[in-house]
Amino acid sequence: MTEAGPNVIGADGAAAADAGYDHEWFGFEPVVDRPVQVWPGSARSAVSVVVHLGAVEWEDEDQAQRPRAVGGRGIAPAPDVPRLSNREFGHRVGAARLAGQLDEHGIVPAVVVDVLTAERYPGLLEHLPSSEYLAGGLSASRPITSDMSEDEEADYIGLTLERLEAALGHRPAGWCSPERSESARTPGLLAVAGVSYLTDWVNDDMPYSFADTAPGLWSFPLSWELSDEATGFHRAMEPATWARSVGAALEQMAGEGGRVLGLSLTPWVSGQAFRAPAVDTVLGFISAMENIWVAPPGAVIEYCRGEAR
Repeated sequence: MTEAGPNVIGADGAAAADAGYDHEWFGFEPVVDRPVQVWPGSARSAVSVVVHLGAVEWEDEDQAQRPRAVGGRGIAPAPDVPRLSNREFGHRVGAARLAGQLDEHGIVPAVVVDVLTAERYPGLLEHLPSSEYLAGGLSASRPITSDMSEDEEADYIGLTLERLEAALGHRPAGWCSPERSESARTPGLLAVAGVSYLTDWVNDDMPYSFADTAPGLWSFPLSWELSDEATGFHRAMEPATWARSVGAALEQMAGEGGRVLGLSLTPWVSGQAFRAPAVDTVLGFISAMENIWVAPPGAVIEYCRGEAR
C-alpha cells in the first residue's frame, strides 16, 4: 500500500517538495521520454478487443451500488425492472450477437467475467469464445470502494479469484474492477494476490509497470473514451460517429507507432440491434488493417514484460 500525499501544497502549507503525482504508484513519464515500443512482426500498433460480461443483482436496499439508470428516468424503487432487464439483455441476446460478429471477422476477444456470471450463467461462456478471461469482481453491482477496510478489500479480491478459478478451471491473470472502481490501495492488494495486470487505469497509450510499488503488476490501458459504454450509453453518441472515432484512433496510433488500443465492447450496449452495423464497421477496420498486432491484453503485457527485462 502506498500513502497518498499532497501534491500542490505540502503538509505545512508550503509548496510540495517532490514533483509528480499525488500518489506513489508510479512516477510521471511522458510518452516523448520513452522509446517507441516495437511490436511482434514490426507491427505499428497493437489492438485488444475486450468484451465485458457483468451481471447485475436484483438488489435489496443494502446493496453497495445500483447500475445506472436507463435514459433519464432516474432510479426507481427495487426491483427496478426496466433498468435491470436492460442490463440482462446483454446476457440473453447481446453477447450472442457480438460473438457472431467477432467470429465473422476472425477476432477472438478477451472477456471480463464476474463471479455472478461465471457461476450462474455458465452456458453463456460456452457461446462466447475467449482468448483469455479477466477477473471482473463479484458482480457488476458490487464495486470496490474506499469504504472497505484493507482486510475487506483483500477478501473481496481473494474471493473473486478463488470462485472464478473454481468456475473457469483456471485463475485469471488480469483484473478489471466493476465500474473500474478502486480504493487507494487496490494495485498493491492485486499484486499481493498474484494478479499480473489491471485495466482500470486509462492514463496512457502503452502498458507500464507499477514496479516496486506493486511488484509484478502492470497496467494495460483499456480505453474509456472509446468504450461503447462511455460513448453510446453515457454520451449518447451516434453509432456511426463512434465507429468513425475508433477508425480515426486506429489510424493515428498506427502512424505514431508503438501504441496499443484496448477496445471495450459491452453486450448490453453494443449488442443492441441498431448498433450492429457500427460494430461491424469497427471490427472490419481492425481485421482489414495491415501491420497491426491483434492480441489479448495478457499477451501484450507479457511481451512488454519480456522487453523490459
